[in-house]
Amino acid sequence: MINRLKITAVLVLLFSLNLSGQNKKEIFDYLKTLGHGKYLFGQMATWVHNENPDMDDSTNWIRKIHDHTGIYPRYACITYDYDDDPFTDSQWNEGVKKLHDRGFLVGVYNFYANPCGGRWNSPVTLDPIFEEGDNAIKADFYKQMDRMAANMQWLKDNGITVIYTPFVELDDKNKWHAKEGSRNGIRLYRLVHDYFTKKGLDNIIWAFHTTQRPGALQEYYPGDEYVDIIGKSAYGTGLIFNEYEWAVEKKRSSGKVIWWGELGIRDKNDEPRDCFDVLTKLETSFPELAGFSFWSDAGFYNVVDNLNGPKFMADPKLVTLKKR
Repeated sequence: MINRLKITAVLVLLFSLNLSGQNKKEIFDYLKTLGHGKYLFGQMATWVHNENPDMDDSTNWIRKIHDHTGIYPRYACITYDYDDDPFTDSQWNEGVKKLHDRGFLVGVYNFYANPCGGRWNSPVTLDPIFEEGDNAIKADFYKQMDRMAANMQWLKDNGITVIYTPFVELDDKNKWHAKEGSRNGIRLYRLVHDYFTKKGLDNIIWAFHTTQRPGALQEYYPGDEYVDIIGKSAYGTGLIFNEYEWAVEKKRSSGKVIWWGELGIRDKNDEPRDCFDVLTKLETSFPELAGFSFWSDAGFYNVVDNLNGPKFMADPKLVTLKKR
C-alpha cells in the first residue's frame, strides 16, 4: 500500500512538472488531484480592453503579477474579444502559445460579439440561431464559431490543450448571451460545445461558470456531458461560493473539477486586504475547490494592490509555475 501511494505521488508530481506537454486527459486528471491543501493559482492575463496577449507586454496581467511578486501564476487565461476586436487572431494564438511554451496551464475565454448587431450589452432575439434554414443572426454567430474553431484547430496543431470558457458568466444578464435567460444561455453553450466537438477539437477542457448570484450554477448548468470544470465568480469581501455543496456533489458523482472561475478579493473603495484571506477561506470553507483565477482590470482584484502578495504566492499550498 505504501509503495502504491508513493508511486501515485510521483506520477502526480511528474504530470505537474510539465503539464504544458500533456494531453487533455492528463491535464484534467492532474486538476482532479488539487484541493485539500494544494490550490491552483490562476490569473486572467487579458480581458477585453487593450491588454496585449503577449505575456511579456507591460499591459498583460501575467507580466504585472510577476513584476510585483517575482513569481508566475500556474494558470493564465487570455480572452479572444470579438466585440471590440482589438487584436488579430494570430496575436491571440501566439499569446496562448507563448504561455504554453513557457510552461503555463492555459485558459481561453471567448467574448463573442452580439449576433443581432448591437453591442455586448444590447437587446437580442436569439431563437433564430437555433432555427432551420438561413437567417442573418444565425449566420453571424456561426461565422464567429467558425472563426474560433479555426483558432482552436491552430492551437491543437501546435499541441496545446486549453481550458475553454465559451461564455463568461453564463447567467450575467448584462451580457447579450444571458439576456433571454437560462433556456437560450444553455442552448448557446451546448451549440458551441457540439459544433467544436464535431470538428474534432479534442484539445478542449470545457469550463462553465456563473456570477456569484445564489442558485445560478444549477439554473444555468449545461449538463454533465457538456462541462468538465464548474466555476463560480466571487467578488468583494465575502469570498463566497453559494452552491458549494451542489458543486462538491458534482465533483464526487460526476468527476467534475470545481474552482473559483473569477476571484476579486475586494471592491475598489475597500482598504487593501490580506491576500492570505483567500487561502484561509479555502482551507476553512471550500477545501474541495481546485483553486482560483484572479481577475484583472485593476490591481485591487488581485495580489498587485493587496497585502502580502509575494508571500502569498510563495506559500507551499499554492500551485504556481515554479512551485508545483
